[in-house]
Amino acid sequence: MVNTLPDILLELKNLRTKFKTFDGEVRAADGIDLTVHKKEVLGILGESGCGKSVTALSIMRLIPSPPGEVHADKMELNGVELQSLTEKQMSKVRGNEISMIFQESFSALNPTFTIGEQLIDVLMLHQRLDRGAAFHKAIEALSLVQIPAAAKRLSDYPHQLSGGMRQRVMLAMACACTPSLLLADEPTTALDVTIQAQILELLRWLQSEKKIAIMLITHDLALMAEIAQRVAVLYAGVVVENASVQNLFTKPLHPYTQGLLASLPLLEAECERLKVIPGGVPNMLSLPDGCRFHPRCPHCWQICRQEEPPLFPQNGSEVRCWLFAREMK
Repeated sequence: MVNTLPDILLELKNLRTKFKTFDGEVRAADGIDLTVHKKEVLGILGESGCGKSVTALSIMRLIPSPPGEVHADKMELNGVELQSLTEKQMSKVRGNEISMIFQESFSALNPTFTIGEQLIDVLMLHQRLDRGAAFHKAIEALSLVQIPAAAKRLSDYPHQLSGGMRQRVMLAMACACTPSLLLADEPTTALDVTIQAQILELLRWLQSEKKIAIMLITHDLALMAEIAQRVAVLYAGVVVENASVQNLFTKPLHPYTQGLLASLPLLEAECERLKVIPGGVPNMLSLPDGCRFHPRCPHCWQICRQEEPPLFPQNGSEVRCWLFAREMK
């Protein structure tokens, strides 16, 4: 895949994250390669259970062990190998260099502490500020994400805020230390469309004004089209397509990506039934041989059932599909 953006911020090579369970081994991420460049938005797209959140948690080194195990040939942030850091060193990287917005804001915020206590603790820990300075910076951080009466909100508990307000608090916590990279895991989940648009605008502002690179994890195609420059499509723990957002929406290559786009409802086709991808996501305890998508693929060949395809470069994109093997010869 041709790189049009210089300055790689995050480089991930052959990420393998597995979980040992009583029923067997789950390979949640199974050889994922990703790059995030400075000041860009990389979208991570796929159905639930495809490995999106596990990839982000692996980068943050937040996978519990046991039962999880994380290995990668390379996991570098700004040239620093994250796997070589001690837990104490990694705790300094979290918040300062890389932050994460978790999927459920209500679960991510501690219900027994006020918003102010939680935000001030983050600033005191990562910025080495005293309580007074942290208090003033906490107000500034809440104001930055357009929370009205920011000073008053510091004394509120999470249950006193709406879903949209809690998501803004999560954004404030994640960006208070101005990290280089923000991992946003489904940041608009369970929000109405108006609040979704506001959160999207905040992310866009953080990326353009604060120069923060964003890894946006979502299965919302419309959200991806609005903000991302590049997209990695995941399926059953592997990347099946890498493309610019324009290429992804105008000429999707992988049958899975084509199926996702075809399932979008169209206003002019209001009387037609929605198109669906047949079958279901494979059991991660018992993945099919060959291409992981072949049981659901309309173009399945014999080789698809026997051998897993590599990523083939194709007109500036990458696609994991044997349909494009002929074009490599």
